[in-house]
Amino acid sequence: MTKQLETEKVPPVTLEADSPVKYKNVSGEVFMLRQSLEDALKDMWILSQGPSDSVFNYVHMAIPDAACLNILNRFNFWNTVPIYGEATFEYVAKQTKLPLEVVSRVLEHAVTMRFFVKPSPTATSVRHTSRSAALAKDAGLSALVHMVLDEAGPPMFMLPEALRRFSQGKLDISKDVKETAFKLCRSGGAWGDYENSWEFIENDGEGEEKGWRQRNFIKFMAYIKDLFQTESHVLSAIDWKAAGIATVVDASSAGHDDAVLAKAFPNLKIVVEDLAEVAAVFEKEFPTDLKSRVSFRTHNMFDPQPVLHDWLDAESIKVLQALRPALRPGARVVFVDYVGKQEPSEEDLPRSIYGFGTAIDLRMMALFNAKERPVEA
Repeated sequence: MTKQLETEKVPPVTLEADSPVKYKNVSGEVFMLRQSLEDALKDMWILSQGPSDSVFNYVHMAIPDAACLNILNRFNFWNTVPIYGEATFEYVAKQTKLPLEVVSRVLEHAVTMRFFVKPSPTATSVRHTSRSAALAKDAGLSALVHMVLDEAGPPMFMLPEALRRFSQGKLDISKDVKETAFKLCRSGGAWGDYENSWEFIENDGEGEEKGWRQRNFIKFMAYIKDLFQTESHVLSAIDWKAAGIATVVDASSAGHDDAVLAKAFPNLKIVVEDLAEVAAVFEKEFPTDLKSRVSFRTHNMFDPQPVLHDWLDAESIKVLQALRPALRPGARVVFVDYVGKQEPSEEDLPRSIYGFGTAIDLRMMALFNAKERPVEA
């Protein structure tokens, strides 16, 4: 992998704060090498410890590791330490408004995961590593950590109980959105009572804090857009130029892809549709020079369209049916979706590639009783 990176002139990453945050513009060959290397490293990890010890060590560390990262992220430890400087535990405690004891214990564990490093074993100060610096530099990466750990994490732990209550002894998993691990987790108590994760994301918090999860979700989606380079896919999805003077409706979006589409095709008029909470983000972040052709309309995608992933098939059908009143002959519905489920095949793909899809699939099960759809879907 190192030789191939050198051949492709990709700058190497390090453990230091000044490292590139990722390998950029790598070829498919490098990607597959990396995934095969990941499989080999995981096998070496198991073999170096033995079967039983590897299980013990995994379960002993997995949850504290995740909880520690979630604390670091939720209280923004990242920005309390200068990228190329150092901060004492006392300073971090003051900035995060957490007790010094809590900060000390969290940071002592964080350094074992290469999030921050101490100048010496007995020091009570830290500086950034490449991992913690990446989170300080990129709000989108921090938003991703938040979405996976803080919002999807608790329902994942309720998944065994949800399956016991609602699916055990049946031929199929429950299709009721009220019988999800999410609903068990958010049915009162610390997180309130919410029907689904979208309702939780949109309404959690009080006063000025209300909707903070929604704003974070928008940062997460912008990060995903860049990660999977969805802009190029949107631009090539259909022949936009041949559409002539046309109206494009982008449902459930803060307009992440629409600026690119509007710049590339001046013939298009674009309407961005989402819930009311997203409007402020659109007004703040969308390029002013394009707003003459790109507007925002408050809309619930389950309501009939005035113009035209994470849902079960039944709900997905309702969303499509809601488009029917607005569709006219020649209108098109363009899906920009992530196909995360790799079906078993004769092709010998690295386990880590399958694992990425199956991890998302289990998350979908916990949140919605839904699933990742394969290409055939």
